[in-house]
Amino acid sequence: MIQKVIRGRDSLRRVPEMLAALGIQRPLIVGSRHLVPKLQALPALRETPVFSGYHPNPDLMDAEAGVRLYQAEACDGLISIGGGSAMDTAKAIKAWICSDSVEAMKRNQLNIEAPAAPAAKIRSPQELKARASQQAAAFVMPHVAIPGTAGSGAEATATGVLYENGQKLSLSHPALLPEGVILDAALLESLPEYHKKSCALDALSQGIESYWARAATEESRVHAFLAFQGVLDNVKAYLSGDPHAAEQMMDASYQSGKAIYVTRTTAAHAMSYQITKLLGLAHGHACALTLPILWDLLVENEETRPVMEDLAGKMRLGDPRMGSRLLRGLLIDLEMPLPPMPSDEVLDRLTDSVNLERLGNHPMPLTRDQIRGIYRKAFTPLWENERQACVDIWKYYGT
Repeated sequence: MIQKVIRGRDSLRRVPEMLAALGIQRPLIVGSRHLVPKLQALPALRETPVFSGYHPNPDLMDAEAGVRLYQAEACDGLISIGGGSAMDTAKAIKAWICSDSVEAMKRNQLNIEAPAAPAAKIRSPQELKARASQQAAAFVMPHVAIPGTAGSGAEATATGVLYENGQKLSLSHPALLPEGVILDAALLESLPEYHKKSCALDALSQGIESYWARAATEESRVHAFLAFQGVLDNVKAYLSGDPHAAEQMMDASYQSGKAIYVTRTTAAHAMSYQITKLLGLAHGHACALTLPILWDLLVENEETRPVMEDLAGKMRLGDPRMGSRLLRGLLIDLEMPLPPMPSDEVLDRLTDSVNLERLGNHPMPLTRDQIRGIYRKAFTPLWENERQACVDIWKYYGT
């Protein structure tokens, strides 16, 4: 499916146009409380039902509550507005309704021909099928995704994450790709500074990881290039308040989602989740801590050095060894705090959280000892001369 995408500052006002194109008459808005009012300021959406009762890491109960509201309000489509959590929740609501049971949803067995009633039945299957038949033939429960951050790229993927009793549930089905996307950089203005920086690092990490991933294709590398170069060329101006740079960052985030949807993530993302959970760092910040160390390992590896030389060339670096220094310099310049070295117990917990069997997409195999060593190096402060060299490389990058 080719997404319908509307770009440009203040394009939020064109949401009614997108809804009409997708045949949505009564959407459910899934979004954060500080962004939903911007949608409801539009006359066409003033009386639209809203679901904001989801967690930052949405769980199965969040999805069930969203399904109940969707059905009780007789909705025929979804609008998500906010970060990855809002979009994941909307995708989970769609997956639940388009599955014959919750267990089928967990197995990603969606019935997109005629959505059946979910396990927690509010309306009959007949009513749900009647509602679906009224929609445009090409779309079942159309979803318009409106990112409020420039980071996750979730608007460009057909995947989502839910949690059940603390365990991760991965949703993945072509039908979960949002049919419509609105990229309005004006929504980024209200983000806290740390969140802007972390989201930018997430998009950068996704672009770089997608480029070096084993599953990379010629097409995915085009999207990956547009992602990491878009961040590197615009992040300084974006954080200084440049509106054009904000639009470029929004597109870079979208491109990172397009890339990562094809390739999936690699070790930097796999190693980030428990950093966030145990140490409280935002997701993009956590990814960026290990990315330079992983870069160095790939440069030193004979089999992966060619792709790193290619990547360094695309990043306009004369030597692939400069890549890790550039990334460290960016982190320092952004004043992203480096947590103190974790205890041996926490390092073990971080290490044990990484499933080595699921790192098959990473360009080179990693052992448990290597994973632990990467964590240790990520939390080790640089010597002052190393630190200054990294800052200088970033300071003069692109000039």
